[in-house]
Amino acid sequence: MKTWICGLCGLLVIVALACPYRASAQSRNEEEPAKEAYRAYVQAWKTKDLAALEKLISPEYMAVNSEGKLSTREIELTTAKNDNKWDAMTVDEIHARVWGDTAIASGFISAEGKKPDGTSFTAKVRFLAMLVKEDGRWQLVATQSGSIKKS
Repeated sequence: MKTWICGLCGLLVIVALACPYRASAQSRNEEEPAKEAYRAYVQAWKTKDLAALEKLISPEYMAVNSEGKLSTREIELTTAKNDNKWDAMTVDEIHARVWGDTAIASGFISAEGKKPDGTSFTAKVRFLAMLVKEDGRWQLVATQSGSIKKS
């Protein structure tokens, strides 16, 4: 499993380094739409809007979840459908860099929810996401997330 995690991290770094970094006006103008696509993904997850998630998650999607497990689009959709009830889920902070039709976004998500037994819980997650613009819209192609431990 560590190999997959390292591989996904390596892939994100390689993509970032392989694309020439130019802070052009076009790239800066595309940062907000890429951020909005990620925010829409979080909102769709919170509300279990599977139709929106299907549009926002690329068929080629892969992820490393907060448990360090590799996941696919199909697994993510099933997980979203069967996930805990979320009372709140917000993107507290997000940064994005765009290179043509490729973007990397990173930030923090805070969430509050209820387990099946009705017990409330909170979560704070750090994420890293890779998005690709296809047919004029941003889609997630890779994500990695990890819970932030309370100190």
